Amino acid sequence: MEEEPPILELPKPDLPSKRKGWWKLLPPAAVLAIVGAICFVSQYEPVINKRYYPQCQFKQTTGLDCPGCGGLRATHSMTNGRITEAFFFHPGFVLSLPILGYLFVLWILEWRRTGQMPIPLTQPECNRPLIMVAVLFISFGIVRNIPIKPFSYLKIPSVTQVKDAK
Repeated sequence: MEEEPPILELPKPDLPSKRKGWWKLLPPAAVLAIVGAICFVSQYEPVINKRYYPQCQFKQTTGLDCPGCGGLRATHSMTNGRITEAFFFHPGFVLSLPILGYLFVLWILEWRRTGQMPIPLTQPECNRPLIMVAVLFISFGIVRNIPIKPFSYLKIPSVTQVKDAK
């Protein structure tokens, strides 16, 4: 009697074990921290209340606006319902919010699908939108510092310029 050849079985992918303990508290803690920070920024205007906010080290060192300059003022304006003013402070930030919202939805859908909290930056469908946001911020940071006339309109307006425009 002939022996039958062994049956090859495909290896089953090792799924990471469900995280236990403090990992379950991480998403609510992150949401709570973000909501708390947004509430704080909505109450205290970044230019008037400088004692609450750190000064931009890039601007202090080089004298140029960094890619994130104006982001706090844009957040303050958006949380107080002034979207156009937020766009004047940082157009890249305002334009990146729908992309970041899309990434958040992808993250939640992955969490629902697998039952486990996904590890950030490991989903391939998230990399392209994140690259888009990074390119948007960096290119905006470069273009806003070009001292010729059409690009100088992208400089962060001072508080008096914004109040005069109202």
